[in-house]
Amino acid sequence: MEALVASGKVKSIGVSNFSELKLNEILPEATIIPAVNQLELHVYNPQKKLLAFMAERGIRAQAYSPLGSTNSSLFKDEAVLEIASSHGVDPSAILLAYLSQSCFKVSAKGI
Repeated sequence: MEALVASGKVKSIGVSNFSELKLNEILPEATIIPAVNQLELHVYNPQKKLLAFMAERGIRAQAYSPLGSTNSSLFKDEAVLEIASSHGVDPSAILLAYLSQSCFKVSAKGI
């Protein structure tokens, strides 16, 4: 992957579902730090410790399944429904707002 960056064929490298353990395996050997780590992030899986670890190293997070997976109970969560109702918005707006105000706030510190 680093050779592709060096050749100009790609601009950056990203990884997916890398835990802190997995990142610690590759970072000592890497000459190019991954720009992004794609993770399952949502209200039930905030991964704040991993986000903080990544932020310290300049690795951005990209959420997949931010609204939960198929048949997710996130849309049935009483707290989510209550907050959405009180603000007159769809539950998906609350779930996305949670990520932008909570999880990504952690990952953006120092970047």
